[in-house]
Amino acid sequence: MKAVACALLSCAVSAAAQDYTPQSTLERLFDLEGKPPYRAPGTLVFSALESKYDSGHGHGYRNELKIADRLRHSAAQTREHFSARVTPSLPDGAKSIVAQYHAVGLDTILKVYVQDTAERKGLDGKANNGVFDIIARITGAAGKETATALGTVRSGESFDIDIALNAGQAQVSVTTAADGTRQTEPTQVKQDSRAIYFKFGDYLQALDPATQAHTIEAARWDQYYQQQHITAEHITFSHTVFERREQP
Repeated sequence: MKAVACALLSCAVSAAAQDYTPQSTLERLFDLEGKPPYRAPGTLVFSALESKYDSGHGHGYRNELKIADRLRHSAAQTREHFSARVTPSLPDGAKSIVAQYHAVGLDTILKVYVQDTAERKGLDGKANNGVFDIIARITGAAGKETATALGTVRSGESFDIDIALNAGQAQVSVTTAADGTRQTEPTQVKQDSRAIYFKFGDYLQALDPATQAHTIEAARWDQYYQQQHITAEHITFSHTVFERREQP
């Protein structure tokens, strides 16, 4: 893992830097949705089911950290890097977003899924077999979303993730034991005046159990989780590094 020490509005690599971003820095940079995830230096454990945080417009419970309002910039002004070792502890059939970039509003620029659901873009692509596809979805400047398969893991296995967004250019890299290192193409995202922000944690996806469509009703999420036997889960991030650089 890269050795990085971060300050509130700038981050720099130094020979003496730690291989994680301190909790105090993360608390200054990020707002919390759900229960506090901090467990040990550089280690955070998120559980959407335990937190049951409802944003009012989501598709499932979440437990995430998101960049604070006052620190958000446009895509062109954003220069950020995130890396961590991610260990999902998820039941068969679960699907979670572990990292994402949002534009202010509901538009999503980048999402990284860990999912044991049917997905033709996945390396495994099968549902409910205990093999979780890691898939990045990035929306380019023309508005087209591209999905990239980045590897597979089983519950309890770890993978390394690296996400960079540099002046509007996004890229995701993942390393797994089964599939080695795979990465997305560098992708230029839409450039406009809207602020964007980074989030990471556990955004546990849910559907309406009757229609299998998205729903914002938390009661339907509860029914869906029960139907899918998703009764306990969490996602651990270790060696967690977040760095950002302001424009000169």
